[in-house]
Amino acid sequence: MNLVNTGAFDRLQQALTTELLRAIKLELEKVDAPEDMVHHLTSSIGFAIASLIDDTAGFVADGESVSPMLTFRTSEKTLEFCGGNSYLHEYVDRTLSKLFGSEG
Repeated sequence: MNLVNTGAFDRLQQALTTELLRAIKLELEKVDAPEDMVHHLTSSIGFAIASLIDDTAGFVADGESVSPMLTFRTSEKTLEFCGGNSYLHEYVDRTLSKLFGSEG
């Protein structure tokens, strides 16, 4: 696999953030929770997951510190990489506004 930085990474991580939050929201709506609770839980769960992927939350597995590095497969042999950590967590609030219809 070849790591590349074509400038598509930001667009792809925004799309991933949208899909993560949409999936969380849909699952919470299945239990008929009030809209404000769905919004709050989607936000907090989404931010926690994004922070783990971005390596801002940090975690240990089997006594070893784990540092994820997000890439996107863009072709059979190409991975889009920004050259460092992702920053999905920065898009959570903006994406929530769009998902819940309160863009501002």
